[in-house]
Amino acid sequence: MGAELIFRTARGKNIQDAFRKVCEQDEDYLGHQEGYSGGMHTCDLTKDVTSMTKTKSFRDIEEYIEENASKREAWGFCMETPVENKNKVKSQVDVTPQKGTRKWETVYKAVTTWDQKEVARDKSQTVCIKKARAYVEANPNASIKVIIVKELTEGNSQCATITYKKSTTEKQGLYKFVGWAAC
Repeated sequence: MGAELIFRTARGKNIQDAFRKVCEQDEDYLGHQEGYSGGMHTCDLTKDVTSMTKTKSFRDIEEYIEENASKREAWGFCMETPVENKNKVKSQVDVTPQKGTRKWETVYKAVTTWDQKEVARDKSQTVCIKKARAYVEANPNASIKVIIVKELTEGNSQCATITYKKSTTEKQGLYKFVGWAAC
């Protein structure tokens, strides 16, 4: 199997984020084909040569990568520096008001001790214990605990929505990747 020289650009908050996006795009477009599809997703990002942009042109850097990278290797560099969010508060909250009252119900749950998987439930503690015992008798390796919880039966369960608050000056960087993709 051979290797093909490929060039890709992507925006991202950092070089790893941009490379991940390039790989996802290539895999969606080219498929996986056992690692020999000729896409950037067949490569590993092994070197960031952004420091070379101070002394060399983008074309010179591309030629340098072409001559020095190996098969299944991709090297990348930043063409436009990202601008980070400098806001003190980087999130915003939208509170969802509750109209009317919420109603709660006490419920007993039988859950596995190691992964909290629910195996039985009931409004009665005694009935829940009986169900848990039957489960353990059918599954001798199981270890079950019975817990009491209050569950919302009426009303809005959503209290608030928290979203990212983007800065007006924030922008993603532009990155270029050159690699020898397996094909």
